[in-house]
Parts: sequence; structure tokens; C-alpha cells
Amino acid sequence: MILIVDLTDPDIPVLFDEFVSPIQRIVHQCGYENQVVRIESVKIPPSCTGIIICGTALADTWYRSHHLMSLLNGWTGPILGICAGMQMLLTETGGETVFLTDIGMISIRSTDMGRKDILLNGKDEFSGYALHKYTATLSSHWIALAISDITVQMVKHCSNSWYGALFHPEVRNEWIIERFAALTMPPDYGYE
Repeated sequence: MILIVDLTDPDIPVLFDEFVSPIQRIVHQCGYENQVVRIESVKIPPSCTGIIICGTALADTWYRSHHLMSLLNGWTGPILGICAGMQMLLTETGGETVFLTDIGMISIRSTDMGRKDILLNGKDEFSGYALHKYTATLSSHWIALAISDITVQMVKHCSNSWYGALFHPEVRNEWIIERFAALTMPPDYGYE
């Protein structure tokens, strides 16, 4: 079962439809069970095999008052953080928040490491939909898998199957979510 974490402001319900529902639809269409939970009440159930942390709207900074790492301590399974989800993963593992507004379609190029990774294999260049006003620096725990002209667009943790996409793959790159969902299948993922 894939756990889908909702970071959207609970006082703006339309954000769920725009940023969480598309992820849930893609995961469901791939044939994977899923459960949506809010960041402020999330607990990882024993049946969880992977986690997707959804993004949110440009002006929605509600998520910045919450944290992930206390929840994720001990988790060894796959994670995909999208936009705000990537920012949270990076900042809570040693990176720093950086103001960087990017809106619209952008050109993304895989790095040498990205071309070898299962999520980007065969995708040297593609376009992605950016909608953010922040990014985060990479600590020594992360490597860049893809870049744009102005910043890192995809990352992977050095020792876990934790990924981040600063752009929104649910818009034109559903294949990233599909490939990530396939990573959640091994039965040996979970808490140590």
C-alpha cells in the first residue's frame, strides 16, 4: 500500500483536488492500493510499502510549519517527495531553504547519475511543470538526478530509495510516479 501524504492547507479544500487527487488517481490506475493522510496526523501503517509526499500551490506555505523526519526515522522504504515534499525532505536532512520562484514548463536534463537511475533511465531530456517559490540546497546525503537551467529538479538520497522532484510529475510526467510505484513492490521495505 502506498501512503500519500497531503501537505495542502486544510482551510483551502480545492488544493486537495489539484495536488493530491491526481497522485491518488495515477497510483490507483497503476493497480496499487493507496491511503491519503494529512501531514499533521500521519502515521505509517504496517502495510505501507512506499510514501508519496504531495506538493501544493505556489502561495500555500502552510506545510512549512510541519515536519517529516520524526515520522520517517527508521523508515527504509521508498519515498517520493514532490515540490514541497522534496523541499521538506531536503531541509529536514541538512539542506537549507532558498527562495526561487519558478512557474510554467521548464526543460529538464538528467545528470550522469540520473541516467543510470531506475526513475530516469532512458530520459535524457524532458519538460516538467514547475510551480514553486522555494527550493532547498542538497546536503551530503543527496545527489542530483536532473537539473534545469536554474536549479536541481530531481534528487535521490545516497543510502535510501528516497527521491524528490521539484516540478510536478503529475502534470506531464506520470511515468515518474508509475516508475516510483513499481519500486514499492519489494516486501523487505519498511521499518527496521
